[in-house]
Amino acid sequence: MNNKIDPNLIEMRDLSEQDIPLILNYWYHSPQGFFESMGVDLTKMLTESEMEKKLREKLSENKTLQGSKLNVVIILYNKEAIGNHTINPLVEGDHGIFHAHIWKMGMRGKGLGVYTYPKACKIFMQRFNLKKILFKTPIQNISAIRVKEKLGIRFVGEEIIDFGIVRAGTRAKVFELTKEEVDKKWEQKTLNTTPLQKPN
Repeated sequence: MNNKIDPNLIEMRDLSEQDIPLILNYWYHSPQGFFESMGVDLTKMLTESEMEKKLREKLSENKTLQGSKLNVVIILYNKEAIGNHTINPLVEGDHGIFHAHIWKMGMRGKGLGVYTYPKACKIFMQRFNLKKILFKTPIQNISAIRVKEKLGIRFVGEEIIDFGIVRAGTRAKVFELTKEEVDKKWEQKTLNTTPLQKPN
């Protein structure tokens, strides 16, 4: 694959059943030490079968809704699913914490997030009527911090975090993006503004 990211090849769609094996492979079969280096406490994770069940239940429930309420969007590059963005924890109508996961090793560290963050933030802002999105990035995750800095997402300080599967006592850089900032910052942005792609 070409080392240079072509933003025209980037699309997004909702989570679908075909993504579940890819997500499970990422979380449960990545090289040893990969997640620990990002501040993940493996003892807090669901088992692989529990994760699969949770994802399938999420999809089944979403099918009953008039509009999608999935907090997971899939990143496609040249029609191939290569990662996802999630927002969790989430308080609908107020705020959520944003995450990025690139499953495909060859696509990591290439600046993909500069193109995918804006699109995913817009989707989550609209879908959950959020006032703001928070990014709480472990200080050792340098590449993720650089994405926020390149995009001009506002840095608000550091804090010790302990939520979800994050290791207790992890120091993180905190960034914040309000709905007004999203609208102003990216309303003229032409990259990666195609409508959300529906799963096949």
